[in-house]
Amino acid sequence: MLKLTDVIEALLGQRLHNGELVVTQAVIDSRTAIPGSLFVALPGERVDGHDYVGSAFAQGANFALVHRDFSAEYNQLDLRQPLPEDALIGLQTPCCLLVEDTLTALQQIARFWRAQLDINVVGITGSVGKSTTKEMIAEVLGRRYPTLKNEGNYNNEIGLPLTVLNLTKGHQRAVLEMGFYVPGEIKFLCEIARPKIGVVTNIGTVHAERAGSQEVIAEGKSELVSSLPADGFAILNYDDPFVR
Repeated sequence: MLKLTDVIEALLGQRLHNGELVVTQAVIDSRTAIPGSLFVALPGERVDGHDYVGSAFAQGANFALVHRDFSAEYNQLDLRQPLPEDALIGLQTPCCLLVEDTLTALQQIARFWRAQLDINVVGITGSVGKSTTKEMIAEVLGRRYPTLKNEGNYNNEIGLPLTVLNLTKGHQRAVLEMGFYVPGEIKFLCEIARPKIGVVTNIGTVHAERAGSQEVIAEGKSELVSSLPADGFAILNYDDPFVR
């Protein structure tokens, strides 16, 4: 499982001792926090996760990733600058982890953690059928391998990193749905997830109002294929002319 020392190394490049506290899961909803969780406080259109740090700690979360100063209320590590070697000695939880931007930090931690894992990742995109395809692939792989999939619509720049942080070294496969709104988005998600197998279901007109055209959508979806390693595999819907 992800540990505090991994989080610090991901953000600062420092590997400190005494940081063996385990992160049981990463969450953005304080109501879903469990003992040992990392609560990521994200500002939203209507609510700000920073207002629920106390609620997450009450649920048992050990850490909160924040970009608001909570030093007057809780123990806090400032991860915007290098830490002294003894920074984790005697550290008490709950503890806030102060960063410049919580979303950027979440993505950076996920990218680091994925790189530590020996796991095959299946990335799935398409205009229609992503979730159904994800569920079927995960069901089949789960018969033989410990497999993790992203839940619900956790397929964007927030949900996919959260899913990656919930991977453990016991997992052997991950099945990750990847959503598309604008060009460059799937490439970014692939940089975090590092899929070896890519599945493109189809190219439709969903999100065309934001992307601009079906051709732009096709280009965006193709980022999954172009992000695969040299020994990777693309599974493509030959019946779809845009995929073909």
